Amino acid sequence: MKKLMHLLASLFPDSATGENPAAVKLFYQMLSVKAFFNRLKNISGNRWPPYPGNYQIIHPQGQIALCTLTSDELIPVATLPENVAITGTLMTPNLGIERMILNILSNPNIRHLILCGKESPVFKAGQAIECLFSYRVDHEKRIINAEGHFPVLMNLSEENISRFLKQTRLISIKNEKRTEVIQQKINELALKTEPYHKRLLPENKVSEDASFTELKPGGKRIPLDYDQKGFFVITTDSKRNAIQVKHYYRGNRPGYFIKGRSSESILLAILEKGLVSQMSHAGYLGAELAKAETALKLDLKYTQDQPLKRST
Repeated sequence: MKKLMHLLASLFPDSATGENPAAVKLFYQMLSVKAFFNRLKNISGNRWPPYPGNYQIIHPQGQIALCTLTSDELIPVATLPENVAITGTLMTPNLGIERMILNILSNPNIRHLILCGKESPVFKAGQAIECLFSYRVDHEKRIINAEGHFPVLMNLSEENISRFLKQTRLISIKNEKRTEVIQQKINELALKTEPYHKRLLPENKVSEDASFTELKPGGKRIPLDYDQKGFFVITTDSKRNAIQVKHYYRGNRPGYFIKGRSSESILLAILEKGLVSQMSHAGYLGAELAKAETALKLDLKYTQDQPLKRST
């Protein structure tokens, strides 16, 4: 790489400031092309990683798995060194962690897991990983002391979990998004560590579709007049950038008036107050409120129960 940098520097003249932006730009473009073909060769030849996810393969022989939690494209792939095998996000403390573990187990070269990037305030997958290394799991495979939503590794055997913890060392800089700090942690792990074992696949490969039954979209829509709690009239106020909701009890008696910019917060207020009694009604309201919020953001005309139209 150093020889390539010197060659490019000799081909392009320096600027008045002594910098060589053309050579630097071309160097990173060539690195991107190299990384692309490395990933293509690896995927077609070794079929690693075996499980899907939002990740990019860097150098399969590398020893580091870089997990950026909810932060996507935190570090340019072309700038990652050869000791990084894979980088990707992690959203959930159950299926997400399970797939990450199986993908790491399937590559014995990976010996380090770096956690960085923004943590999800709801799912807290990073905190769950930290707890997995510190406290392991209970008899129900729930990660002990994990705070996120349903942190249970139900599709993993205890042996797979144990092998993962033995194979991998955790380096957590959770919520760190500064590139230079993350690069420093990667550089600190430059010393070569022996692969954990020679087997590339975990013993109990979990089928992704094993627990799912296909359900086709559709069904019978229940008339909203049947809801004993009343009905809603939804409008938008483009001048104030707000969604307006009027609730009426049965018999057209006025009930509540709700005004806000977030479809989610309005729906939560409706549910919290117990103003709907049917799941179909709640689903309808969620769809209409989301449509109204979209109309405000894109400057479209919103009419309840009608498709969005361009403003005239």
